[in-house]
Amino acid sequence: MDDLFFFDADCRVGSGPVIGIQPGVKELLAEMDHFGIDKAVVQHGSTGMLGAAQANLQIAEMLKEDTEERLTGIWYFLPTQCRELPEPDEFFRQMKENRIRLLALNPYEHQFIPHRISIGKIMDAAKERNIPIFLREFSGQWRDLYDFIERFPENIFIYCDRVGKWGHDRKIRPLLENYSRFYYGMSGYWVPEGIRDLADAYGADRLLYSSGFPYYIQGSGMTQLKFCGLNEKEIAAIAGKNLEKILSEVQL
Repeated sequence: MDDLFFFDADCRVGSGPVIGIQPGVKELLAEMDHFGIDKAVVQHGSTGMLGAAQANLQIAEMLKEDTEERLTGIWYFLPTQCRELPEPDEFFRQMKENRIRLLALNPYEHQFIPHRISIGKIMDAAKERNIPIFLREFSGQWRDLYDFIERFPENIFIYCDRVGKWGHDRKIRPLLENYSRFYYGMSGYWVPEGIRDLADAYGADRLLYSSGFPYYIQGSGMTQLKFCGLNEKEIAAIAGKNLEKILSEVQL
């Protein structure tokens, strides 16, 4: 399995006034080369302090350093009422122009309620275009996460949990069972036997390799996946093919 295609669903780059000096694009690419990661999804590491608009501009600028286009960016969105970001059609045009194919939200630090009356317009537009919504800012906020997904059951969601190294099966499994477009990235899921059990229960196509870089090194999750007991086809799907398929269906 040395020739596996790995597509990391959870990386952050960029320094900030609170988090301090953090790796940039060059450091991430060097890490990927070291461990044999082919591609990665990346967002700015200081989105909460910078705000959505500024963090989006900075990650778009940083992606220009990736001349081989191995990285795919995430942009954050806000309620449309305050008109801090462009209307959805223009916003999506700018996403395409800057190699951004996923959206994320941070209602806690960006001070809004993730409800249909605040963000329904952009959530519906994202659903129509198959744009995944990245949910790591909900980490640990389980009631909020359940309520949010229940309001938008037809959107594509990717949840990567950095906290809780021994797994949150009793909280994750109901989401996998009830929402067919919910995908689980296993950044903090350090339970090798659990990967196989999750795949047996809900399908290997619902699971994604994700490292949580720079908080965790990329190699630890790779090793866990390779020895989780699944067959080569299922491991290859989780390693990168699932995420590649999801992003191939985005319409911008």
